[in-house]
Amino acid sequence: MNKIQWLEWGKESFEKAKSLGKPILLDITGSWCHWCHVMDDTSYKDPVVIDLVNKNFVPVRVDTDRRPDVNRRYNMGGWPTTAFLDNEGRIITGGTYIPPEQLREVLRSVLDFYGTNKGKIGSKLQPTRIPQAKNEVLSDTITKDIATTVAVNFDIDYGGFGFEPKFPHSEALEYALLRYHYHGEKEMLTVATKTLDKMGNGGIYDQVEQGFFRYSTTRDWSIPHFEKMAEDNAKLLAVYLHAFQLTGRQLYRDRAEGIVKYVNSSLADLEKGGFFGSQDADEEYYKLDLLGRSTRKTPAIDRTLYTNYNALLVSAFLLSSIVLDRSELGKFALKTLDRILGLQEDGGLPFHYWREEEGVKLKGLLVDYGPLLHSLLDAYEYSGKRAYLDKAVAMAEDSIEKLNDKTSGGFYDIPSEDSSLGELRTRDKPIDENSMIANGLLRLSWLLEKANYATVAGKALGLFNADYERYGVTGASYALALDSYFNGPIGITIIAPSKSKQFIAFKAEALKLYPARRYVRYLDPARDVDQIDRLGFDAGKAPVAYVCAGKTCGPPISDPANIDPSLSSLLAN
Repeated sequence: MNKIQWLEWGKESFEKAKSLGKPILLDITGSWCHWCHVMDDTSYKDPVVIDLVNKNFVPVRVDTDRRPDVNRRYNMGGWPTTAFLDNEGRIITGGTYIPPEQLREVLRSVLDFYGTNKGKIGSKLQPTRIPQAKNEVLSDTITKDIATTVAVNFDIDYGGFGFEPKFPHSEALEYALLRYHYHGEKEMLTVATKTLDKMGNGGIYDQVEQGFFRYSTTRDWSIPHFEKMAEDNAKLLAVYLHAFQLTGRQLYRDRAEGIVKYVNSSLADLEKGGFFGSQDADEEYYKLDLLGRSTRKTPAIDRTLYTNYNALLVSAFLLSSIVLDRSELGKFALKTLDRILGLQEDGGLPFHYWREEEGVKLKGLLVDYGPLLHSLLDAYEYSGKRAYLDKAVAMAEDSIEKLNDKTSGGFYDIPSEDSSLGELRTRDKPIDENSMIANGLLRLSWLLEKANYATVAGKALGLFNADYERYGVTGASYALALDSYFNGPIGITIIAPSKSKQFIAFKAEALKLYPARRYVRYLDPARDVDQIDRLGFDAGKAPVAYVCAGKTCGPPISDPANIDPSLSSLLAN
């Protein structure tokens, strides 16, 4: 055998390890990962390594994008992760990239250790730390604490947070913009704008083909790690658009346009709808100018459709359509969302990934529910189509039924039927994924006036009040959800027939507003009379809009141009 006989993560692999009494070599890779390719071309092509692995191990390969649940539990500090497990899935030892000669030695020493310690191995991993709520009421002081953490970690010289390697931390930038907009914290505007300026003019942005690379290896953003990810570009597109909304700076519009151009040219399935997962790192290619690149093969693209990344880009493209005034982006976003929904199989669970030759794989992960819920609500607000809102309700109910912990609160990252192998036996409650779904449930509770969604969201957020500090800057996703929970919504309710010119004009004005904490609800004066009455509005005044901050509403608005001034006066009081 001249190559390693990789197997997939699954019951068969574990059963094979048990029946043969062999340890598992777990390789966590990424289609976009430079050092993974290096290891494939060196260590895993070494004849001695191939022989040792095929004879003495059960080799299992996992793609981090496809199996975020496995990566969350077994990643040992980056990609590739090279982990050695016993046949119960407990870690014996491991690391990241291991060159060929060293890997030969590691393989032999693992075999020696396994031979003498079989059955007595305790995992080298820290056990999964399931969050436990502190016995006190959630407090808004947590949002201020996290704002302080963001400010303290800000690099005043180069923007961003900490030193090298430097990641964008989009959620922290979103939170900085929110603190500036709603709390008037000018220093938080500096945190956001300095970072966006330095990144947008730095090497982390591809000045030739547009779009952002994953991170910078240097503190000053000059030298990137060259892979480009759908997830990062979706989040950065949103934050540059929000910054443009709040500041009007041309650079932010330009970078948003650039991301859209990159995504459309490299990651979008323009014919069918859908966004691909990532583009490979190729240092030599990206060092060339446009002419030089045109003569070389472009870096490989992972043409897998991931629900979470597609949902993030759907939301970002809907926002782009509004802010950049490009209706074709909104049409493509809805086409993509419809395709993702159309690929769902029986039971309606969100699938995690789909590829033409493989079909739908892995269903019901929390990492997909949150972004999909937000994209459905964004699609409802953008299009005015009730079907998207109905689908959002179904998705929320499904996530609560399948993943919510009815006793302690919070959402598990995987369904119970998937928690049978190795470290997956402990279902985790990740802070970022819980924060995202909680924020989506809050939006739904505002739109439908259903307090039970807010209650579930509050219990999920309450889980992290004891140890939010340990997440540092990455706790910003938690702060964004808490801000919605404590400060309540800014709501625009539009009462007008859905095909009327007035409806379209009101909707356009409402959607231009900075979207943090905001919802837009559409009611038909003929069809939704009961709900209009229950809200205390007057269907007889239609076409009309009402703007509310929390439970305080302004007078009825008959001119769409008055929506923004009406909100400003409400927030000033």
